[in-house]
Amino acid sequence: MASENINKQALLHEMLPHFETFVETRENYIKALEKTVEILRVENNQYNRNNLAIRNSLDELVAMQRLSNIISIAVSPDQIISTLIDLTKQVIPVEDADIFLLDDKRNTFHPLMTKSSPRLHREAQQQLEAGIIDWVVAEKRTIIIPDLEYMVGNETTQNFVIVPLIIHNRFKGMFMIHTEKAQNEFSNQDIQLLSVLANQAAAGVENWRNYEKLEKANEELKTFQAQMLQSAKLAAIGEVSSGILHEIKNPIQIIMIHLDLVRRGRAKPNWNDLVTNQLKRLKEITKRLTDFSRGVSVDLDIEIVDVNEAIREIIELVKYDFSKDKVAIKELLSDHNPEVEANQNALQQVILNLMINARDAMRERGGEMTISTESDRQSVNIHVKDTGHGIDKNNIKKLFKPFFTTKKVGEGTGLGLSISDNIVKRFGGVISVQSEIGKGSVFTVTLPIRVASKKIIKKEE
Repeated sequence: MASENINKQALLHEMLPHFETFVETRENYIKALEKTVEILRVENNQYNRNNLAIRNSLDELVAMQRLSNIISIAVSPDQIISTLIDLTKQVIPVEDADIFLLDDKRNTFHPLMTKSSPRLHREAQQQLEAGIIDWVVAEKRTIIIPDLEYMVGNETTQNFVIVPLIIHNRFKGMFMIHTEKAQNEFSNQDIQLLSVLANQAAAGVENWRNYEKLEKANEELKTFQAQMLQSAKLAAIGEVSSGILHEIKNPIQIIMIHLDLVRRGRAKPNWNDLVTNQLKRLKEITKRLTDFSRGVSVDLDIEIVDVNEAIREIIELVKYDFSKDKVAIKELLSDHNPEVEANQNALQQVILNLMINARDAMRERGGEMTISTESDRQSVNIHVKDTGHGIDKNNIKKLFKPFFTTKKVGEGTGLGLSISDNIVKRFGGVISVQSEIGKGSVFTVTLPIRVASKKIIKKEE
């Protein structure tokens, strides 16, 4: 028993150094593990911070890109400036800012913004007169100039930043920023970003100027079109002027006869009613003529039009004139036509042009002109049919081209059908033609019915 205890003690004595070594190694291992965990924790935090910074940078870039796109498509100066200032505030603090465009002839700057800062405008002009802008133009570089009104010793608390606007490699103006940022705090990245924004603004200014030119050209074109419409309308009236004069002359003659009888003391008992009726007739004729011949607006006002009523008014203007050429007018107007959205005055011009062309096709031997209307679920159709000489197939495709005419020299401008075609297209309709040599032609104006009318038709069904 005593020998066993001695052996155990000897074994423990022999194992003790190994156990102490194991404990020491384990402690070192735990310390190393803890250090590794700490390093990983620090690196993970740094990774998260970097990710956040990247996400924030990406968000800023996306926002700047979105605002830059707004500048590119802006169609007003104030929108360009306000968006540009929002972008600039993401780079440096902004007290005030504006774009100044250079007037080469007068050697002056004009602010782009409607309500520009007088102080900023004055500073821009001073820098131009001092020759600073000449350096900016020559170097095509951004410059930072201290605001002398805020000088404190040798330092300034505020500065002006002048960024050149270069369009097609030419200096067109500058983007001037009044900022609290100190000059020594500007980084190269700040300068580069401001230059990028200025270039974007330059593109926006150029697009705005082009838009203004296009708007002006469009207005001039509309005015010219209105003048053409008016000229064509007056020319059409001239074509049927004798009939109009006859319409006016008849009631005047009747009035004069009755007034003469009154002066002689031989007035008829109902002379007053007769004269009043003729005055009303005269008033209606002149009103009809005045309405039709009135000036054409730049944009045709769309209104609700009763097609049959528009046709009857035109027939009243031309029936006498057409009868002199042995052209009889036959009306076949449907009583069930829905209303259309058009311009009555312009539509009457179309109808008159078609009627004059139909008359001219029958002038040599006379004939019959049939004006008819009918409708379906989608449209109202106006047909102007004649029994004239017809149109050659080769000419049908050319009929609606400007200045094309089959009439003799001096008898037509070749604009009537072209203008009529354009008018009908503006109402969402079309003009078509069918013709046969020796048998005559049919011109059809197809106009879409108004939406409300479509709903009514469905309800009735």
